[in-house]
Amino acid sequence: MKLNQKAFAWALAIFSSIGVFLIMSFSLLSGRASNIVARAAALHFASYSWNGAILLAVEYFILGVIIGWLFAWVYNKFVK
Repeated sequence: MKLNQKAFAWALAIFSSIGVFLIMSFSLLSGRASNIVARAAALHFASYSWNGAILLAVEYFILGVIIGWLFAWVYNKFVK
């Protein structure tokens, strides 16, 4: 069974961006795991703030589309 590349890429992009935004929001609101999330945000183009949470969500959306499409493409090559 082949994967639909576009659908897989969009699904991965949506889930990864929502997931990273929720994790950052939870950390900002509760203060839990703030050191871990701040260090992870520093590895990207974001800071540990609400603007950084939005920027990380956008970054993970773009990366999700690219990685999801590539994964589905490679999968479809091997499924033949």
